[in-house]
Amino acid sequence: MSSTSDMVFTETAGLLRIGGPKLCEIPYNIHDIRNEQIPFYELQSLVRTLNICASIDVVECTPCYDDSAEPIPTLQVCVDPRRNESRKNWLHAAHELHDLLCRYGLEYMTVDIIDWRLEQGPGIFLCEPTDAIFSGWDTVRKQILDSVDVSGFQLLGCYRMGYETCTANCKPTILVTVDPKFERDWTIAKQDISNILNKLELAVDVQIYKDRSIFCARRPSIQSELNSRHPTHMENCPRVATIGHSVGAHNSDRYGTFGGWLSIRQKPDSEWEQFGLTCRHCIFGNPLEDPVIHDPTAETLKHVGDNGLSLPKSAQEVDCPSYGEIKGYIDGLKETVSDLKRQHPYPGLEELRLYKDPLDDLSEACWKKLRAPIDAYEGWIAELEVYYHSNMHRFGEVWAHSGDGPRTTTTVMDWALLKPYPTRAYPSNKFGGFAHQHDPRSLKVENGFIEDSISLNHHDILHKCGCITNVTTGQYNMLATTVFTVAANGEQRTTDEHSVICKRDKSYFEPGDSGSLLFTESGAMVGMGFGAQVGGQIVVFTHVNDLVADIKGQTGVDQVTFYAQEWTDEVCEEE
Repeated sequence: MSSTSDMVFTETAGLLRIGGPKLCEIPYNIHDIRNEQIPFYELQSLVRTLNICASIDVVECTPCYDDSAEPIPTLQVCVDPRRNESRKNWLHAAHELHDLLCRYGLEYMTVDIIDWRLEQGPGIFLCEPTDAIFSGWDTVRKQILDSVDVSGFQLLGCYRMGYETCTANCKPTILVTVDPKFERDWTIAKQDISNILNKLELAVDVQIYKDRSIFCARRPSIQSELNSRHPTHMENCPRVATIGHSVGAHNSDRYGTFGGWLSIRQKPDSEWEQFGLTCRHCIFGNPLEDPVIHDPTAETLKHVGDNGLSLPKSAQEVDCPSYGEIKGYIDGLKETVSDLKRQHPYPGLEELRLYKDPLDDLSEACWKKLRAPIDAYEGWIAELEVYYHSNMHRFGEVWAHSGDGPRTTTTVMDWALLKPYPTRAYPSNKFGGFAHQHDPRSLKVENGFIEDSISLNHHDILHKCGCITNVTTGQYNMLATTVFTVAANGEQRTTDEHSVICKRDKSYFEPGDSGSLLFTESGAMVGMGFGAQVGGQIVVFTHVNDLVADIKGQTGVDQVTFYAQEWTDEVCEEE
């Protein structure tokens, strides 16, 4: 029997949660589990008897910041507070439910009676110019950086946050995301920031939020394993690499997003050459190392030759699509085939067909119907395996990347230029994935472009296409976001970054989306997303002006444009 000490009572922003014996930190990721021992209908009946209106699921939970954590088997009772006026019987219900599980030998399972809004986590919204903190944010941010111990910080920003669906009901909040592995008393940092706000007479909340690393190179292994069981369709054996494809080091599980193609001109009288663009950390892992240009004879591209970019044998080879994605699809399809073969009545029909008399017409028709999707999936598996084993996914090599090294940059520089092999030199920046005829927010242009010295306004709609979340839209946040990184020499750095805010009902950015390019509604490229926080609701990106300037500074090239832009009058020559 469960005791009172087994159960934990918490209240966050007025939202209740009761359960035990081992509650997962919120917000959390969930994965449905099947266990024939679980008395599901008895549990449902008990919840109704206890007069709680809720949905019931049997899940495994892991904190959102750590998908590799040991999953906690949980009976989740997700309550809609609008249908539950009284919460006084929640503690009793938690005991009763856990006692029922114990009677079936499931004492290891946790009961979690939770307001559904807590499970999802807080919503993030833009602050408005009418908020007092809006005009004073730079002052507040500077005081925080000057006087607060920022050890373990990952991101510092200002937003409206809360568990309500309406922005007006959410209070301006200073958000600090922190490394969950960093051990310190976070209440001290929270109080220090609150003291600064009180001195400035600003009525603003402060939230400390544990989160995964900002640099979202790939999906964590456990999440990949779970999601690969229901694979979405991947373009069959693509040869043309384009916006939104996956890209990673050759035969590596780590991958990010192929942002698109750039055209680079070495000198004013040189020919244009095409390179793929992604984040450096998607290929190499650690985003903060010395900058590298893979040239065996010179430090910069301008010394290589008028029209040729050479690649040494030591250059890092890359795949597009990535090995990790291909493997995920193959493993997912094999799991799907195994599930189909286990489902009744297929095993019995297969045994009769192989070892006994021929099936009657009705049974034969049933077997063929069940066999059809299996044949289709197995054919797809064979096709993908041939594609992989023939090395058709090999894209090219990293020609240059940003690194970090001893140089000082005012924003995060995390880029890699990919030189394609001749067999993969079919550049395409078509906006096919962005074009939805019935979506008024979708892009209506065919190709993107780089506009010299482009500026952004608060609330501007920005589009991106990542290999995980596909096409999504968000709003530009004019308030600067501070990102904390640690260089290869151990030095902690702070940089001011641009950011996009998106709704939590659809993730804008997940691990694997790093490298995605962002575009305005007119198709102008505004930057490259290198990471995200709070479930992808906050996306940080390097502005295109800074990105192009850094590529030029590190490689010595004369001109950088979006591929196909060099054929039009839209190329913006710098004076």
